[in-house]
Amino acid sequence: MRFHPLPRTAFARSAMVVGLVIFLTQVLTLWFFARNAYLPGIREYSRLTVLQAELSFFEDTLDLEGARRLGDTTGIMVAEPPSIEEGQVPWITRPVVGSFRGEIQRQLEETVFVRFEDSRRPVIWVTAASFNGKWLRVPMTFFRDYDRYLLVGWGLTVPLFAIIAGLLIARGLNRPLKRLEQVALVVGRGDPVPPLDDDSGPKEINEVNKAFNRMTRELAQAQRDRALLLAGVSHDLRTPLTRLRLTAEFIDDKELAAGVISDIEDMDAILGQFIGFIRDGADEVASYENINALVDDVCSKFDHLLLRKTLQEVPRLMLKRLTFKRLLSNLVGNAAKYGEPPVEVSTFLDGQDVVLQVRDHGQGVRDEDIPTLLQPFSRGEKARTVTGSGLGLAIVKRIVDMHHGQIRLNNHPEGGLLVEIRLPVTGRFVQPEALSARVR
Repeated sequence: MRFHPLPRTAFARSAMVVGLVIFLTQVLTLWFFARNAYLPGIREYSRLTVLQAELSFFEDTLDLEGARRLGDTTGIMVAEPPSIEEGQVPWITRPVVGSFRGEIQRQLEETVFVRFEDSRRPVIWVTAASFNGKWLRVPMTFFRDYDRYLLVGWGLTVPLFAIIAGLLIARGLNRPLKRLEQVALVVGRGDPVPPLDDDSGPKEINEVNKAFNRMTRELAQAQRDRALLLAGVSHDLRTPLTRLRLTAEFIDDKELAAGVISDIEDMDAILGQFIGFIRDGADEVASYENINALVDDVCSKFDHLLLRKTLQEVPRLMLKRLTFKRLLSNLVGNAAKYGEPPVEVSTFLDGQDVVLQVRDHGQGVRDEDIPTLLQPFSRGEKARTVTGSGLGLAIVKRIVDMHHGQIRLNNHPEGGLLVEIRLPVTGRFVQPEALSARVR
């Protein structure tokens, strides 16, 4: 399994892109805010703090009256700090306190110790070796104007609202795509579908829905024309075939008559296969059926063959009765025609799947032919020497797809071709009619 670093769905990718854009925006906004809001205040108060230290502690610049007036103006004054342990600084305030301490150390050119008093108006206590054990109380008025709780709220709520808005936009775009996917699956099975809404959504989605509706109408019309054409050809061909058969019965040469009649029957069977491939039971209504009963009914028509049935009790399935009987007839007929007796038919339950297996005891087919056997007009090596249309297994696959199942062909280890069909009981099994109704 290949590892995909990016999410697979458009919704998840949209969420990731929106989150990344919001994260980068917040980082750049905080950087801009710090440089233009906090940094000027930090530098100004660091200069005032150094000036107060020079007026209060240094002998060559000592001026107690100037220190008092500066303290009254700025609030920076000599005082005794409360019992605050060093390092107790909230994480959101640490960059500010660290920058403030670095500015003072740069100006005083000595190590500075600071303590942080957390209150509605935070205070920084500053001391250094040259302060003779005294402290300066520095109110963080430049931080007071930018309440940290407001900053935290802004940092969380703005990205949250932006992400929610982005996800709603992505969901609004993904829902029409998901509906289009569901309808496309129904169209692929040949079932009728209601037209997509091409009027109330965004212009681009409406244009896609209009094109899809036009495509489904054209496909339906092409399918009707094809069925009508084939029905006409079948009718026109079967009438002269019937006359040929009646004529052949009056031929004196019995061996020649038998050969002609056999060829006519083969041609009639080929026409029947063509009609079955085109119509494929799309117009038949599904109903709950016992697959074992259908197997018994079909196998009773092959009583001239050596058949072995192993039918276990399985749940009833939503099947198109006549169409599924055609599937069983094709499987048993192909096994008898191209393989060797006995023909084994078995059913059993495997997890959430009802499994139908049909196996003959012939030589099987070449491994390279197996992938193409389910294609129309594709025939195995032995089948090329036997009369047929090459549509038997193609019809089987179309019917299996119609019933939301899976088909697999393999050569049996003990000889013969094994055809395995899995029909879901629950989970992914949905009636075609219910699926069509769900995407209205």
